[in-house]
Amino acid sequence: MGAVLLLTGCALIEPEASIERPSESECDETPPRIDMDRFPRDTSLLWGEWRWVKTAFFFTVSGRPLVRTPCSAGYTETLIIRPEGIVEVYRNDTLAYRETLREFLDTPLLWGVNRDSLILNSVPVDGPITIYMRK
Repeated sequence: MGAVLLLTGCALIEPEASIERPSESECDETPPRIDMDRFPRDTSLLWGEWRWVKTAFFFTVSGRPLVRTPCSAGYTETLIIRPEGIVEVYRNDTLAYRETLREFLDTPLLWGVNRDSLILNSVPVDGPITIYMRK
């Protein structure tokens, strides 16, 4: 009987307000379909903060796409692209690495910005496609 009371008591405790729950988009593991023609390569649109949404790997051993999101990966990622040409990548608000904009843009085969979406696309060379949204 004590266990029932304990469980009932725990069910009545509300979580702290500071606990963040993943948004639906952070857990959406649907492989993206992106028309890169709609994402111009305009470096003037890159400046600012970007929130990682998902990365999809289409060339896998199983043959099925593998999609990683902040929800499935267990961490958040933020890009800060500065007008002076520096890119900082933060994982869970801790600086993971810093590089020049040139180094950053040389990594994917294709990249582009459309409104508030940044796409890094290496699918044509069996790599991943990564989606960021402007913060």
